[in-house]
Amino acid sequence: MSRKRNGMRKNNRARRGGLRPHLALAGLAAGLAVTTVSADTLAQPKDNALERQAASYIQFREDVAALEAMPFNNAEVTREAHRRLAAHDSESLAAGWVAYAALVAADQPGFVEAVEKEIKKKPNRRKGELGGADGLLSHVAQDPAYLRKLSGADEAVKAILAMTVQDGARITELGEAFKAQAYAMQKTSWGKQKIGPSQKRLDEAASYGRRRGAPAAPVLARAENNGVVAPSLASAREEWAADWGAGADQGKMTEKNAEVVIDRILNLAARYSTDKLNPKIVEVYAQNTKSERCLSMAKLTLDQCIAATRTPYEEAFCLGEHGLKDIATCTGWVAGAGAS
Repeated sequence: MSRKRNGMRKNNRARRGGLRPHLALAGLAAGLAVTTVSADTLAQPKDNALERQAASYIQFREDVAALEAMPFNNAEVTREAHRRLAAHDSESLAAGWVAYAALVAADQPGFVEAVEKEIKKKPNRRKGELGGADGLLSHVAQDPAYLRKLSGADEAVKAILAMTVQDGARITELGEAFKAQAYAMQKTSWGKQKIGPSQKRLDEAASYGRRRGAPAAPVLARAENNGVVAPSLASAREEWAADWGAGADQGKMTEKNAEVVIDRILNLAARYSTDKLNPKIVEVYAQNTKSERCLSMAKLTLDQCIAATRTPYEEAFCLGEHGLKDIATCTGWVAGAGAS
């Protein structure tokens, strides 16, 4: 697996500095182009709660990228994979995905334009309607689907679904690679060698997660134009890029519950765009109950699978199936990928 991936990385490093080849997906804008940014912009937000929450999901992306780069030539690869993949808390990971999806939405020019039009609206005292950003958020409070109906919102939704499917494809591919290596490792002496007691390995992974601490949020080169802010995700390191995943289908919402999650994401995106966020709002809206439950079950299943292992090749199978592929399913359902 290592030799093949190394060659693929060399061929694609110039395009995105990444570890694997990805197909470009039309419609995924890198962010608000700098040509639209006025000279008095690029100021940081009053609060970066959304970035801090999103960092939990990006840390999982970083772990996937790190594991892609590790050659399967000794037993440490499964130990390192177990430590990294088991370190993610299901609640933080689910909320982090929602927060990151909101940043992706807020980075789309069509959504930026839609929000700009909304906040230009004047108050209507006769109808008791507020104007500006407060008016927009008032409409959203009355109708959670309000933002999804705006012209330009489709671009944001498509970007969210595409990111979801693409991320799932990359994570799943690594999971399949781990499972394939599980069979190949049975032909090696180190792959069949007995390893430490399972409880010791589980405790070691839990300790690693506690020591790791919260991931750091990036300082994004936020662009502001006519009072609307875009995060400019392209300004951050590559794991924050919307096209981090492998090229795949754009995705579509196949479940009613997906619309609820998308509405929460767009709500956060609109509040980010109008600088109306704080930690409490992020905590309330950055929720995806179905994903969180799925991720909790995946974590439990991974622990149970690891508890039954005695060799590195057995660990590799558990990690591929439950530490990677299950995670892709738990987030992918929003875009109709791996729905359960």
